[in-house]
Amino acid sequence: MGKGCMKAIKYFLFLFNVLFFLFGALIMGFGLWVLLDNESFMVILQESSTVLKIASYILIGVGGLSMLMGFLGCLGAIYEIRCLLGLYFTCLLLILIGQVAAGVLIYFQKDLVSDVTSGLHLSLLVGFRKEKLTDCG
Repeated sequence: MGKGCMKAIKYFLFLFNVLFFLFGALIMGFGLWVLLDNESFMVILQESSTVLKIASYILIGVGGLSMLMGFLGCLGAIYEIRCLLGLYFTCLLLILIGQVAAGVLIYFQKDLVSDVTSGLHLSLLVGFRKEKLTDCG
């Protein structure tokens, strides 16, 4: 490959990782918002505070991991550091394995997932209707 093509690949990898970093920051910010302002979410979801705290910690963790991955990818791409690129590839591989495992688990636990999603859908619908009724009167 020519030098121009390698430079283009390097900068596309950098751009991709900057987007990965920004979306990770967005997810982490949403998790912090849910954690710090959980009163508004408790009204909508009709769930206890512990469920929201766990969900917010998961969002913060996923956002932090995405930000770390984006940062490692940016540094590895721009400075062409093999160790960082190897660590970046390893983290991506572990995330892919986790996603495949979660997909297989969800596939084999269809009934449980269906019950949870229908319960969540019902609680959201009831919360939305209560909010509509309080807004009208």
